[in-house]
Amino acid sequence: MTTKSRTGRPKKSVTMREANETEIQINQNTIDILLIKKDIHEIKSNHLAHLSADIKKIDKKVEKIDHRLWGIGMLIVASAFANYLI
Repeated sequence: MTTKSRTGRPKKSVTMREANETEIQINQNTIDILLIKKDIHEIKSNHLAHLSADIKKIDKKVEKIDHRLWGIGMLIVASAFANYLI
């Protein structure tokens, strides 16, 4: 149903069904936003701490491997030098 507004343009009236559907959609969006906020809070407070600890463990392991590779490299160079002197 359309009527004329003060500016002369047609004015649309909202039916109760459209209002109810809009209200339901708003409520669903509100629930979705609250769930997203909860998930973000959980990730910040819990999962980031675990990830940080895991990264530190991996960093220590990589550092150990780095030292071992340098040691192996030094042994290879020393072996080649010893063979050269003999």
